Amino acid sequence: MLSVLSVLIRPAVLLVAALLLNACSPATDASETAATKPLPPIPPVAAATEAPAGADAAVLAAGQALFIQNCAICHGANGKLGVNGARDLTKSNLNAAGRTYMVVNGSVSGVMPGFKGQLTDEQIAQVVAYSLTLK
Repeated sequence: MLSVLSVLIRPAVLLVAALLLNACSPATDASETAATKPLPPIPPVAAATEAPAGADAAVLAAGQALFIQNCAICHGANGKLGVNGARDLTKSNLNAAGRTYMVVNGSVSGVMPGFKGQLTDEQIAQVVAYSLTLK
């Protein structure tokens, strides 16, 4: 009888020990979870987009028009304005893939909106190509 009882008690003791150890682990609050949340991966379209080495004038003109229409309100026509926390694009260290990701998804903070549903992939590539010319 004693051996049967010990066989039943041992798993129960281990279970209680595991629950106690779990209860002693530090709790994470919502701000920690949000701050450490990994960013979504760069979409394949964005990763394939390269810097406009000799981008053609039509692409840059279309990109400039889209930039003025959608981006200049915060970034300024020359990319330096910085209204409402917008970054100075002339000092940005983002390459074409990084800028494409930002235009598609917006900023992590939510200050900059994403334009995924508003601009086509071609238009996003044009805006990115133009933004890389801002110095």
